This record gives sequence, structure tokens and C-alpha cells, in this order.
Amino acid sequence: MAIILTGGPINTAALRENLRQIQTGLIAPSSERVKDDALEDHAADPIKDMDDIMMISRFLIERRRYRDNMLFIVGINFGLRVSDLRVLRFCNVINDNLTFKDTFPVFEKKTRNTRKKKKNRYITVNTAVMEAVTLYLEHTENVCLSDYMFRSESNNGSNLNEPISAKSVDRLLKGIAKDLRLPMHLSTHSLRKTFCYHQMVMSHNDPRKLMLLQKMLGHSSPAQTLDYIGITGEEIEEAYRTLNLGSINHNYLDAVSITEEEETA
Repeated sequence: MAIILTGGPINTAALRENLRQIQTGLIAPSSERVKDDALEDHAADPIKDMDDIMMISRFLIERRRYRDNMLFIVGINFGLRVSDLRVLRFCNVINDNLTFKDTFPVFEKKTRNTRKKKKNRYITVNTAVMEAVTLYLEHTENVCLSDYMFRSESNNGSNLNEPISAKSVDRLLKGIAKDLRLPMHLSTHSLRKTFCYHQMVMSHNDPRKLMLLQKMLGHSSPAQTLDYIGITGEEIEEAYRTLNLGSINHNYLDAVSITEEEETA
């Protein structure tokens, strides 16, 4: 059976414009308070947009928050839980001869007592991390290899070498989201989720990379990993957004047609 669509040719511009703004006067404000029974979602979001990542780093550097920038960059590039991230020392990433290490081992706190086979996770030090660490060292005096990378700022006055607390990391990220008005829920898990999300994007959703991340995160299934890093949520949203059954110019058949036209143009 052929499907006949009315309304003329496909309007590509209309498909892409924001149709969510309702014309003034079409509906009045609420006349009573409406109770929403939906649960409040406190799940941490990964930072999916590369522009947001760069904006956060610039924001911290411009305000001379070099420790916080280093924490952010290391967090999203190492993909460690905050319990392991916060206790990293400079000697974990820098050799005694003052060269950056290629890789270093981490015996993860959360899984060290649950895994039958005890083993380290090996972390590679990439260029972004070397840049952030170097920037911190260039603007910070009297740093030793044995120092914690992310020292508690409340200890600076007494010169104590103690790491930042997990609560402080969470507070720091929430403050960044508020200051930059980011439309996402940031918490300590956001750093780890951002690492995983961009690993999948970089691999073009390669199933082998998904299996690797599943193993790294200790998840029971690939579906759990996809849900953790936010890809399942994206796919669900896209499924709703593109269906548009009953719309004259904006149903999923039109979207397919436009994609084909663009590919052949």
C-alpha cells in the first residue's frame, strides 16, 4: 500500500527550525498548582559536547584555577572513579628523571575486594594530561613528586599534603555547571562518564570498544555500559524525536528522504 503525503515538497528548512515556541495567546498560564509524580533525576551526565569541554577548561584557566583545570582534564582523560582520581600523586604520572610516564598502574579501590582475580588497571598519560599538569606546575611553587596532584586547598596554609575530598570535587563540578549555566547535571561521575562517552564516539560505536569499556567499568552487560555513559538515553530521545507519526512535513519518512538528498547533493 502506497503512503501518500500531502502538503507539497519536503521543507528542509522547516525541519531544522525550532518549532517549540508557541504563539503568544494560544494558551493561558496555569490556573492551579499541578503536582508532578515523576521522580527527580539526579543521575550524573557526561559532557557530550566538545565545545563545553573546551569552555570549562578555558573558564578555569582564565580564573587561574590551575589545580581545578588539571583535575578536570585528568578526570575526563583517565576515566577513574573519584576515589582513585583524588589520591593520584605526581609520581604516578612523572618519572624520577622528570619525564612523563607512558603508562602507570592503578589498583582500583572499589573493585580490589570484589574481583576474584586481583589485577591493576593501566592508565596511559596522553598529551592533554601532560599539558594540564605542566600548566599547573608552571604556576605553582614548591611542588614535590610525592605531593598529591589535587591537594586540598584548605590545607595550603598549614602546608599539609592531603588530597581533595570527593565532596569537594562534587561541589567544584556543580559550581562550574552553575557558573557557566550548563544544561546538565554534573557530579563526580560526570568525569568518568565523559571519558567513556567520548571513547565510544571516537570509535564510531565500535562493538569491540564497547566490550572494552564494559570490562574496564566492571559492568555485567554491554547494555548497562551504554546506559551508564548516556548513549542509550540519546537513542531513546532520538527514537521519539524522529518518529512524528501524523505530522505532514516532519515524519520519519521525510527525514530519511532529506538525508538521501543531502548525500547525493
